[in-house]
Amino acid sequence: MIKILKILLLLLLLLDNTYCYSQDIKMNKETEAIIRLGKDAVVQLALDIVDDSASIQNFAKIKVTTNGNEVYVYFSNPITYLPIETIFYTDVIVSIFGKTTVYSPISNGIDDTNNKNIPFYKETNETKLNTQFVLKAINKSTEVGSIDITDFEDTMIIREYKNHYAIEIVSEVQESSYTIEKISGNLSNVMHAHLVPPPLGSESMEVFREID
Repeated sequence: MIKILKILLLLLLLLDNTYCYSQDIKMNKETEAIIRLGKDAVVQLALDIVDDSASIQNFAKIKVTTNGNEVYVYFSNPITYLPIETIFYTDVIVSIFGKTTVYSPISNGIDDTNNKNIPFYKETNETKLNTQFVLKAINKSTEVGSIDITDFEDTMIIREYKNHYAIEIVSEVQESSYTIEKISGNLSNVMHAHLVPPPLGSESMEVFREID
């Protein structure tokens, strides 16, 4: 499952890290027409391509970008909490002109990836409280770095088990995993692996503009 997580994260990081931004890009007429609709309208177009059951309430962050020839919408949940025996779609990338999507389910204790009725993730009051407990435990620990949820740009999955939470975090340069005891909040089984990004020369960089 961490392979799926890394693939989705790589796609979501494309415009943040691998590609560069510019306000001065040449747009074709079709792109200009879409951009003039405004971010909210473009997001709705993307949701219509994704699924009738998806809405902005299913995602914590939404980004609209263009390279002048295509418009992409990135729906994401940087932190996802998975209760026991659940499965959700969490992050989605949409090509507006291509009318194509990229997304994959993330599960906990259930193998139902062929199910056509997998729901999109939506935070509840219970999952929010449990996530806050996990973040507090992480920030109290000296074994891992602290997390500021207000500017968290990586991807974290919290899987709930009977007596503990299993944590996976993937950033541009590192993936980490560890467990947190439910009662004590103590961390254990801490593991880190550094990721080496593929070399990219400046000539291969594509310029994107984020649409506000």
